[in-house]
Amino acid sequence: MAIKRIIPISSGKGGVGKTTFAINYSLALSRHGKTVLVDLDTGTSAIRNAIDVPIEKDLYHFFRRNESLNACVTGLDDRLDPERRYRNFGFVAGPMHLIDEITNFGAGHKAKLIAAINQLDADYVILDMRAGLDANVIDFLPFSNSGILIFTPHLPSATLAASDIVKAILFRKLRLIFSKESPFFETMGGRLDFWRLINDLIDRVEDVYDSSVQNLDAFALDLAQNLGDHPITRTVQQTIDEFRVHYVLNLFNGVEDSFNTAVKPFIDNLTSNVSARCGVTNLGWITRSDAIHRANCNKIPALLLRPEKKAPKQDRVGKELEELRMMAIGLEPPPSRKAPAPAETTRGLSEGADALSNQLNVLKTMFDQKKNDDYYANFDYVSQRALFTMRNRRPSEFGDTRIYTPSEMLTSLFAKSNVPTTMDWGELE
Repeated sequence: MAIKRIIPISSGKGGVGKTTFAINYSLALSRHGKTVLVDLDTGTSAIRNAIDVPIEKDLYHFFRRNESLNACVTGLDDRLDPERRYRNFGFVAGPMHLIDEITNFGAGHKAKLIAAINQLDADYVILDMRAGLDANVIDFLPFSNSGILIFTPHLPSATLAASDIVKAILFRKLRLIFSKESPFFETMGGRLDFWRLINDLIDRVEDVYDSSVQNLDAFALDLAQNLGDHPITRTVQQTIDEFRVHYVLNLFNGVEDSFNTAVKPFIDNLTSNVSARCGVTNLGWITRSDAIHRANCNKIPALLLRPEKKAPKQDRVGKELEELRMMAIGLEPPPSRKAPAPAETTRGLSEGADALSNQLNVLKTMFDQKKNDDYYANFDYVSQRALFTMRNRRPSEFGDTRIYTPSEMLTSLFAKSNVPTTMDWGELE
């Protein structure tokens, strides 16, 4: 069966409830298709410790015993799911104890696991990533979107760190496009002598200690001032414009608090240090709930508890989605943008302000519609938003259909003819 979507769940730092969200979000998605949750936070065995079911095989058996990853999927038993409402849910647990070669796997283990994840028998594959950012996180993330980032109003440092994930993905893609192995320079006439020029500029933007080029918008502007409407400029701008950020507010406790302590710092940091031109979408929130905490303590996912009231009907969710869809929340395709004109020096700041205003309006609209909802309805809503996005946007804008290796991504990018085949390199001399 072809995988419809692989969606990583990430956070800038620990303590935001990422694994709790990943488990219950996967359960909610499993009502709509076969869903497998993979524990890639392998040093903590968090998923194993949150779901009290017998586990016969896990990542230990995949790596050490050469079992297939499909054979390592564990489902819920009749005790936790007596009505079999979540029969389409399964998870791949990390090993019981820390095993260095599995917790900090090298290139060979990583390639083996990526290939196996791509071949999982599922409609939706959810990856519970370790907190923070390192090679064992970035290599499992999409090239053109953030997956789902988890914020909470109670840990601002994690929210700010989440923008580093966006930055890392964008720079990884730019470095790939302008690498020596990329077909880009071949299509531009084979002038590899300008490879260093472009990559030196990227180094300056990425270096937080170098303030000469503030962010990717300034980088694109600098290119536009020197090159005008040029294939290099257009490629950089297209990479930024097509990038999508999706986030969920966990432990939500009100519009103003969540906006001021989570959303605003993230947007401000993203605008200042990365770009104001990325699409940003709030997929919803999960209300702070003592019941979720008790469920975690008892090793029972919260959605498996009997709800105190009925979940919202599908037609209500659909109506809310259509109302929100009319607002500029990232579900509509971004407007076509040409390379920035040399005089366009303040556009990034104004777009950042627009993004903040937009996110606040979305939060207020959602709160008016959903202020009385419980966490069951919250998870249903987030899953419906995700499904809506999958149906209406390109796969590369939310998760992706597979985890691409760099060489596969290069082949995919240039097979789409996103880059013009001719240019006048004399403009750079």
